[in-house]
Amino acid sequence: MVLHSKSPRGIKIIALSLMLVLASAAPIMLYSLFGPDDGGPVFLGWLFAVGAVLAHVGFLIGILLVIWDLHFAKK
Repeated sequence: MVLHSKSPRGIKIIALSLMLVLASAAPIMLYSLFGPDDGGPVFLGWLFAVGAVLAHVGFLIGILLVIWDLHFAKK
């Protein structure tokens, strides 16, 4: 749905990055909500950390693409 929209490419990358951070945070949030009270597994923490870092890099690339397309692209 995001990839087939008519949005600029930077906005698409930002939307995909947001979906990535939500997908990487969902397992640890569900575990902390429904799992035992002994704390979360380390793997889920690392999954969230890696997903968050990749999503932030994607967000930065998306913002730079939006700025490039608005200010420097030839029209």
